[in-house]
Amino acid sequence: MYFLRESTSSMRRNMALTFAAIMVTGLSLIILGVVSMCVHALNGVATHVKQRVDEIRVFLKDDITVEERQSLESFIRRMPEVRSVTYISKEQALVEFKKMYKDQAGILKEIEGNPLPAGFKIRMKDPKYNRTVAKRLNGRTEISVDPNTGRKEIKFREDVVNKVLRWASAIQRIGLFWVIVFGIEAVALVSIAIRMAIYSRRKEIGIMKLVGATNWFIRWPFMMEGVFEGFIGAVIGIIVSLLWYSGLITRVEAFVNIANLVSSGYLALLSFILVLIGILIGSAGSALALRRYIEV
Repeated sequence: MYFLRESTSSMRRNMALTFAAIMVTGLSLIILGVVSMCVHALNGVATHVKQRVDEIRVFLKDDITVEERQSLESFIRRMPEVRSVTYISKEQALVEFKKMYKDQAGILKEIEGNPLPAGFKIRMKDPKYNRTVAKRLNGRTEISVDPNTGRKEIKFREDVVNKVLRWASAIQRIGLFWVIVFGIEAVALVSIAIRMAIYSRRKEIGIMKLVGATNWFIRWPFMMEGVFEGFIGAVIGIIVSLLWYSGLITRVEAFVNIANLVSSGYLALLSFILVLIGILIGSAGSALALRRYIEV
């Protein structure tokens, strides 16, 4: 009766440890999956924003000559950071303005004649060159000066991209830290669960050794137990990550009006990686336990 109670108690401890190992493995992989999706989505937003802010608008003086305009255009085209240069005449600028504010008739009625200046639309190879190119252009006399600020009228935006990239980097660093923390804890718990399983079966292991069982024959069931725990943890991580995708990422896609920030191909790859990492966690925990306790 005593041995039966002891065996039942040991079995319960093993089940509790196994459950804890699965939950911690799952939690670490949930964090990894969610963080990966967030970083991937933010990178997608950053790429989309880059495509919209990789240009500089340069406004020219009203009395600029054709030779001066051509000289400035030639100067811009020689810059290695520049992808393309488009001249926007006063007439074209007015057409663009009317298209932009076509739903605001009050603003269009206040315009008399054509007060808009001619200019250049300069597309960069990468938005990070915006400030560099703007500094070079700041010394050119062909560019008009804003009477309110006294600065050359060179317009560009880089703050949006920088903010998105900073957020993505911060989430990546914080997420990686917690993935490592929970990953180490998951390996430790799997290792403890396997050790307890080995200890509770020490007599069986001893008998198997006496009849000539090899170490690999003895180790195999425990290795499979660790792999099973890691695999189930990975499945939990995948399910919660997919729920996170359907619950939040799809709303972000709708909010920023960008489709497929996280594609189905990426979800399939992420699921495969989570399963692989879960199996590696289980294997590592089993290996640590077996190395020290297989001789029991």
